[in-house]
Amino acid sequence: MRQRRPLPQPDEGGEVDPAEVRRRAKQQEQEMAPYVVGAVLFIALGVAGLVTWWHPNISFHRAPVSKLDMEKEEVLAHLRNHTILHVGGVHYSGLTLLSELLVQHPQLAGMRHQEGADKRKTHWVSDVGNDGVFLQTVIPNWGTDHKHFALWKSVSKMAKRILPASVEEHFPWMKLRSGIGRFALNPEHHLDDSTWLIRSSAQVHLFSEWALFWDLSKKVLLEKSPSNVVLSPFLHRLWSLDLNTQSPGRFIFQQRHPLAVAIATRRRLGPLVDDLSMKDLMENWLAAEERRAKDMQSYFEYYGFAKDVFRIVQFEDLIRDPEKVVSEIFAWLGLSLPAEAIQAIKVKVRSDVNVKHFKQYCNFLVHGGHQAVEEHHRLVKELRDRVLHPSTNGSQTDCNGNVCEMLGVQSLWQILH
Repeated sequence: MRQRRPLPQPDEGGEVDPAEVRRRAKQQEQEMAPYVVGAVLFIALGVAGLVTWWHPNISFHRAPVSKLDMEKEEVLAHLRNHTILHVGGVHYSGLTLLSELLVQHPQLAGMRHQEGADKRKTHWVSDVGNDGVFLQTVIPNWGTDHKHFALWKSVSKMAKRILPASVEEHFPWMKLRSGIGRFALNPEHHLDDSTWLIRSSAQVHLFSEWALFWDLSKKVLLEKSPSNVVLSPFLHRLWSLDLNTQSPGRFIFQQRHPLAVAIATRRRLGPLVDDLSMKDLMENWLAAEERRAKDMQSYFEYYGFAKDVFRIVQFEDLIRDPEKVVSEIFAWLGLSLPAEAIQAIKVKVRSDVNVKHFKQYCNFLVHGGHQAVEEHHRLVKELRDRVLHPSTNGSQTDCNGNVCEMLGVQSLWQILH
């Protein structure tokens, strides 16, 4: 058995040499190092072996796969045989609810972790709300992931407090225009059918990345991202490259009352948008809707695609009669509405989603005094016509009319006039 070295003995004067103590201690550490390293390696190999046995489909020595290995011809074959349905609209317009209702159909595939795929990607798909823009590397997300966000937001917030509004109008770069509630305000945050990104390599790469999360055995492949509201000409043109048929891209744009969108954004994001007023948030809604309306006119209607390719859905119509709205969408996609999907749709929808937001705003007007009424008056005066213009299917009344009447409260218009 290995004998422990004796401690250094004191000299004749009764003192221990400190240098000798340090030398002996260092020597002992060097002798123990191989045993410590060996123990750590043994534990690490044991854990790795256990996890590998538990998840045999994962190659832990490699990074998680970010796309399927697909050749161009394979991608083109899928594009000929599938419909790619893009769902878009500003954040908190109810896109997640609409997507969840649509994927109840057995022939419609949403973005999910697929059976047998690397489970290290599972949490990431749900963490980003199944938004396709965060599951690819071709399309910019324009800061909606809020990375590298805090510093620029602080600078923008400080400039807003110190400088007059006229300075921001003349120097828009001083105002943060990336992230949720802001991204549509930047005119550069838009991709049309002439962008340099429209090329064959981008088509193959983007489809291969999204295909990792789709069930390719289904007819319709759904991708949801709020930023699709400013991307539709690009996506439609990209999917048509090198095809001898019409582009498989189709689009659903969901609108929600801009006041409800603004309030929901402030409630959900808190400090991330605490520098934005109600007017700022509604102007972002307006910028997105005006961009979408312009794309409809300059691209889809100009080239004759019209409503064969896109539909506009009102969130208020969806929660009022989800079965009717969803069945119309399925018919537009060439799909029937199965009985089991009808029941699932009814369970998922609550008809009072907007009420809490309207009630909060109405209480603000009723109890906020003259200043609150004046603020709302300026909001209506400056934005009313712009809000009415991109609205469709009779939503003008919903977007600017008697928000409080549905709550039994005096009409906003009667309050103001």
